[in-house]
Amino acid sequence: MGANPTFPNEFMAAAPDTKVSAATAVLVGGEGRPSDPVRAIPMLLSAMAGGSGAAAERLAVLAAMGVARPSNWVEAINLLVKAAELGHRPAQGQLAVLAGEGPVIAGEASPDLWKTLARRIDLKGHLKALRLVQERAEPAIAMLTGLATPAMCQWLIAKGRSKVARAKVGDYQSGGWVEDPIRTGEAAGFGLADTDLILALTQKRLELASGLHVLQQEAPHVLSYQRGQEYKAHFDFLVPGEPAFQHLLATMGQRVATCLTWLNDDFEGGETPCFSSTSARLTASLTP
Repeated sequence: MGANPTFPNEFMAAAPDTKVSAATAVLVGGEGRPSDPVRAIPMLLSAMAGGSGAAAERLAVLAAMGVARPSNWVEAINLLVKAAELGHRPAQGQLAVLAGEGPVIAGEASPDLWKTLARRIDLKGHLKALRLVQERAEPAIAMLTGLATPAMCQWLIAKGRSKVARAKVGDYQSGGWVEDPIRTGEAAGFGLADTDLILALTQKRLELASGLHVLQQEAPHVLSYQRGQEYKAHFDFLVPGEPAFQHLLATMGQRVATCLTWLNDDFEGGETPCFSSTSARLTASLTP
């Protein structure tokens, strides 16, 4: 895939919506508050009923990921159509990607375009399990082809480009995340507050191939390496004996696998010698 994204910034984020922001804060929790999707979902439903496309898009993600309910991808697509009909540009872009189309120009969309795009989505094909091919047993390494479609790759590069910043590593002293010379590339992480249906589908396809349930996976990251940047030899697992990581181990559990998928191929270098963690990590060279 080429490194230049085909989707402009207008598809990556919409204007702030205070009702959705309030619901998202309840959904995600933080600052001593637990995540509360049971209370957040009615807030989003109310906002959608009031005409919020952003709320409909959030509900689409929750339906796809199975948050506080079984996963339902048909409902997720229908909610994405609702979001697109309400003028939510990120939802419109996601429908185009899932249908294998390019960007949709605002003002040229017919009233029934979003339903038409939804009918073109091969949901059965998207949700077909990819075959893992074992490369070696020790350490366990397997390969799969086609985790993301070309349109999905272009979308994820554009989405990552809008958010990447200097990547950090876990600090043994504090348990927090800090910059370190061992890692000089950039990264963008996407949690429940800002993930979308394209990322959710990538995680679902990984689940179907590996057996690691979406809700067992860490938030996916888009990684970017410019010329000369690197991530030196390291382990992805959490060291059990380190006090700084006890909270993560207690709440998240130990990392058991890593998935790396390349979003573009117009670069040299960047080889990854082995796999060793639990999250889905999406890598891209974002050099213009």
